Amino acid sequence: MLPPSHSDAPPRPSHLTERTRADGPSAQSNYPDGPVLPPRRSAGLAPIRILSVSDSESYLKWATQLLSSLPDVEGRVFLVDNPILPTDEQIDSAVAGTAWEHREVPVIARSDLAQVIADHSPDIVLGAATGPIVAQVFLTAHTRTDRPALVSGLPGMGLPASGKGMNYRRMMDAFIAHSSAEVTAYTEASTKSQVPCEVLLARLPMLRSEGIPQLTNSGTEAVPRTLVFAPQAKVPVERTGREAIIAALAEFAERHPESTAIIKMRSRPGEFETHHEQHSYFEILEDFRTRGVPGAARIELGFGPLSDFLTDGSALVTVSSTAALESIDRGIPTLLVSDFGFDSELLNEVFEGSGATGTLADVAAGSIGFPDSEWLAENYFHAQDGQLRRDLGLLATRARAGQLPNRRSAMFKQKRMLIRAELRTVTPAPVISAYRKLRGTG
Repeated sequence: MLPPSHSDAPPRPSHLTERTRADGPSAQSNYPDGPVLPPRRSAGLAPIRILSVSDSESYLKWATQLLSSLPDVEGRVFLVDNPILPTDEQIDSAVAGTAWEHREVPVIARSDLAQVIADHSPDIVLGAATGPIVAQVFLTAHTRTDRPALVSGLPGMGLPASGKGMNYRRMMDAFIAHSSAEVTAYTEASTKSQVPCEVLLARLPMLRSEGIPQLTNSGTEAVPRTLVFAPQAKVPVERTGREAIIAALAEFAERHPESTAIIKMRSRPGEFETHHEQHSYFEILEDFRTRGVPGAARIELGFGPLSDFLTDGSALVTVSSTAALESIDRGIPTLLVSDFGFDSELLNEVFEGSGATGTLADVAAGSIGFPDSEWLAENYFHAQDGQLRRDLGLLATRARAGQLPNRRSAMFKQKRMLIRAELRTVTPAPVISAYRKLRGTG
């Protein structure tokens, strides 16, 4: 099957902007069809149709990598118009290296969801988006008499498991986790939240090593030629913690003039990410440069796919980003900063005891390690055996046969959560604060 011709595409909705294709001139979106991904390879399984809906660059990256990794899948990917919609550059970075590279990713309005699902009759709808968007996608899909299977997941490390996240996804049939520990945690969260779903195990799709990753550089003793820092929007929360990281990078740059220090940014100033960043590294670095902090002028800002920065002679530093797993997967020296601790609030508990932790003093010295093989085997780098594709195939078969459970009893609670979420986006913060104080919840 070939992707639909751009010349046959209907007009793009007027409220959406036109994108420029990465491989050619400006073109209209293929809405409502969108480019379909024919099965890239076959494992002799009956093909299944998966329609994915995303709202941000991190979820789009996860969805396109996941669908590209599965055999015998006809996939369609859509972005839904929302406040954190990624820019053209973010989209191109998200789909780099996947079957959607150089293809248009259609953007649709939330009011178009029902029509898009009806037009394509997927076996599975993948809710690859933040909770409120997934809730709306699944509510829409569940109203069909021949409803598809509803599957969701998170675009990176998913610990600690969130009951709130499960509640937004309470209509789902299955949740994709990425390690044995995550399967256990989300099974427990599912039970506590009374969200009856299967928890499926899969490798993060960006992890492509065969077996346990091995260090590919000459050794962790050598100072890296390129030191890449991968920020995360949510941690550290305090500006002082972020300033300490920039200070360590500046010291590295000052002490090792033959090397390069790079902050690999997820977005440019003014662009949106999945999570809001209160203290921008861009602004902090500018402040360091203005004050003439030694080494700060030599710190570079990097944009684009992370894979472009994970090259021979590089090393990666982060507090808790999934980028650490991508770096480890490629055999790149990797350090998880230990100065701020390891706990659920920092989203980095899983790395404690990994063998890849170090201090900001280690960062400044360019002393970057690599995880223990035992930790790798137990966390995220389990063997791939094709079980996820078999599980999804079974869900697709049940969907076609009308054997999926009726979750209409959960629809009222889901709609109530959505109404509350929508109200919070339009209600002034002082009003919400006053309301919480009246209820005694503020």
